[in-house]
Amino acid sequence: MSTSAPTEDEVKLYCTVHPDVETTLRCNRCGRPMCTRCAVRTPVGYRCKECVRAQQDRFFDAQARDYLVAAAVSLALSLAAAWLTVQIGWFYLAIFVGAAAGSMIGAAVWTLTGKRRGRYTVFVVGGAVVLGALPFLLRAPLSVGIYLMLATSTAAGRFRLRL
Repeated sequence: MSTSAPTEDEVKLYCTVHPDVETTLRCNRCGRPMCTRCAVRTPVGYRCKECVRAQQDRFFDAQARDYLVAAAVSLALSLAAAWLTVQIGWFYLAIFVGAAAGSMIGAAVWTLTGKRRGRYTVFVVGGAVVLGALPFLLRAPLSVGIYLMLATSTAAGRFRLRL
């Protein structure tokens, strides 16, 4: 009675992230076994999340100080723009102030960080814009609310990476 080694068809593979899940799927870049929850569909086939993240990292070149610059610039400009929104008093003009301020904030951060993009720049800029407007929110909730929606989305949109 001879025992032979199992053939490739007989070997059971398990996901490297979820070791209790049996799978037949492998990453087409690194060959790692993965389940359907871990698979990311790309134009060239399915890849594991680690390979996709490694591929995306080449688009992010920001340094730690860039996040500080983004926060400081966004906060200062948002404070000024929110103050202007309250001073104007007409809530429908907040549409123009919010869009213009968001565009200026995004452009200023983009320029002052040397056109470097970080994985979390969008969150830093958006959070700082919101924090800059919070002191004025109780004085003119409608105007500042409109300003917040437009300025935050416009400023953060500058840093959104579409892959």
